[in-house]
Amino acid sequence: MNESRRLFLVADIGGTHARFALARYAGGELAVDAPSVWLTALHEGLDVALEAFLAQMGKPRLDAVAVCAAGPVEGAGGEAMIDMTNCPWDVSVAALSRATGVAHPLLMNDFAALALAVPHLRETELRRIGGDKPDPSAPIAILGAGTGLGVASLVPSGDGRYIALPGEGGHVDLAPTDAREIAVVYQLMQEFGRVSVERVLSGPGLVALYMAIGALDGAPGKARPTGVDVSNWARIGSSKAAKEAVSLFCGWLGATAGNLALTLGAKGGVYIGGGIVPGWIAEDERNPAAPLFDAKLFRHRFEAKGRFKTWLAPIPVNVITREDPALLGLAWAAVEAQKV
Repeated sequence: MNESRRLFLVADIGGTHARFALARYAGGELAVDAPSVWLTALHEGLDVALEAFLAQMGKPRLDAVAVCAAGPVEGAGGEAMIDMTNCPWDVSVAALSRATGVAHPLLMNDFAALALAVPHLRETELRRIGGDKPDPSAPIAILGAGTGLGVASLVPSGDGRYIALPGEGGHVDLAPTDAREIAVVYQLMQEFGRVSVERVLSGPGLVALYMAIGALDGAPGKARPTGVDVSNWARIGSSKAAKEAVSLFCGWLGATAGNLALTLGAKGGVYIGGGIVPGWIAEDERNPAAPLFDAKLFRHRFEAKGRFKTWLAPIPVNVITREDPALLGLAWAAVEAQKV
């Protein structure tokens, strides 16, 4: 690819919102516009929404299109698609090509896109939670809690670049480590049967934790709250159950991140994305008198792996504080595709 100016369309499709943006690449520099956020329920399909967005932008000529969505990519090439649980849109390469006129749009899992952003994040877009310097020759782990729990990894390709590997690690079994956690998991089993890490490490999971604690302590809530409710109650100290739910969340997230680091050999570092923890940290910085994210507990549980504590101790963990980092990853994926 020559260094002339290139224009890309990038989009992150969620169950409720879709984020569209234009990205510009020239002279080795990449800039991603602030995204336009659209409600998916107000538009018939992805192609309709994209056509409307591009019309607003003056119908620019695009050099590439890169889109991500929650869920695994099924099929390959022109047959690739993502079947989203909470959105009826046709999220497919064929739909993207129809709407944009680009012959070979890129489609990937949302956490693969987030992973591709990691090597390009600035220090000001990260919040360090312990550890030392990363090993640039080792894999990198990425996970994040939001509507669900996303997991991906980056593997060095040997030429200074990385290959993104999406996965469904949010659905591995949840592992309790003390009597209280065992009791909470057993309570959750009464409702869900099998309990995965996503059952607790997500917005709905935070609510499930709160309800389980209430049931265990004989103080069930009168109505099922939202995850935001539980977070707010924990921050202001108005609910013991909410406070414990947040504490369990921070501890289990640390334990899960440590398990992932062990599984992948992720001495290249662990990165936390998603909506929940970055949101808590942003609010903690505005309100330091009532912090919500327990970084000390997270790090303790991250390293609490018996004989491998000293192996995990140097691994740095960073929370991604940049807004819409997946769009940055998509834009760099478009840059790399243009080089082929």
